[in-house]
Amino acid sequence: MRVTIFGATGLLGKALVRQWTDDNVSGLGSKDADIRNPNLISNVLEETQPNWIVLAAAYTDVDGCEGNPEHAFDVNCRGALNVAKAAKQFASRLLFLSTDYVFDGAKNRPYETDDPRAPLNVYGRSKAEAEVQISEVLPECCILRTSWLFGNNSEIGCEPTRN
Repeated sequence: MRVTIFGATGLLGKALVRQWTDDNVSGLGSKDADIRNPNLISNVLEETQPNWIVLAAAYTDVDGCEGNPEHAFDVNCRGALNVAKAAKQFASRLLFLSTDYVFDGAKNRPYETDDPRAPLNVYGRSKAEAEVQISEVLPECCILRTSWLFGNNSEIGCEPTRN
């Protein structure tokens, strides 16, 4: 299987590239493929021809998103939508990494996948809107909502690669 990972220079992306050894994985950071540029995304996918795309690229600085909402939406929503449209064009499956910030945290039990989104900040709104728009383009996409990623960056010493 051929897999293209956008966001391969981030904490999760680096770990995925390092650990995913059974398939042909192409890991791309923003310097290789800025998801805000639809033409660049199409060119990358033309080259990699992935069966699956993992979209781990995001602007995750929650406080930074508050100060720069346009950039947050450019990357987290419009950039993600660019990847979804290209995935559809190349008949690739898409795994989109989202966040529990799409919820307000007021529920006193675990959230279900179909619970209404109610983000409280720009980061959450940008990811929530991306979920909606991606689902319209690719109804069969997989959306994975994480609550927190952590790790030791020094242990994740691999550089992204283009196979």
